[in-house]
Amino acid sequence: MRFTADRWRDSEPEEVRSWITEVNDGIIAVAGMGLGLAGAEVSLRTAYAVVCINALIGALTSFGVKLGERYADREAEEDLARRQSTKFALTPEAEKSDLIEWFQSHGVTPATARTVADELGEGNALDAQLLIEYGLKERTTTFLAWIDALQAGLAFLIGAAVPMLATLLIPGNSHVIGIAVVASLSLVITSFVLAHRGHSNIRATIGRSLVIGLITITASYFLGDLLL
Repeated sequence: MRFTADRWRDSEPEEVRSWITEVNDGIIAVAGMGLGLAGAEVSLRTAYAVVCINALIGALTSFGVKLGERYADREAEEDLARRQSTKFALTPEAEKSDLIEWFQSHGVTPATARTVADELGEGNALDAQLLIEYGLKERTTTFLAWIDALQAGLAFLIGAAVPMLATLLIPGNSHVIGIAVVASLSLVITSFVLAHRGHSNIRATIGRSLVIGLITITASYFLGDLLL
């Protein structure tokens, strides 16, 4: 696992969607907090402190949630691997037959299917079956779990940094419009990247993100105005 351009270039669409979702969560959460505080008309010093704390807590939460998810994935994968390993040890021919049937169901001739199953049996048959029958390309390790969690936290923080800086730098009398514009532009950019790398419709992706984001931050502003 590498923090490099290669990792981004070689990432699967679902990985890209996961990362961009975290970035968008950071944008919307912190922009919403900034506008909520603006609606509540709290002091600028208080707004700065709360927005910064919100960004940090959000990043730590994303990190913790992702780490828990990945550890749960790891445990489930290890349990599946143990059960399949036991089956291989107790009924190797039955497991080979399952592989042969799977290949045949996907258009491979019986003779070729048996040859492939035999060759897989001479190599790492367990990993081959986990991939073929369960779609498990790579088992989650402790290292991978922590890397994914760190990436989730960092992605949230990257998204949060944009409205956080807007809150800190835009003059108080321009806060509402400024934060809304900055958040909207950020969502357009991230949605474009998401659609391009995730192979989804660009206009629809941008539209969904903007609608969700604007509804959320607008509601935050009026709730701040109403409750405080």
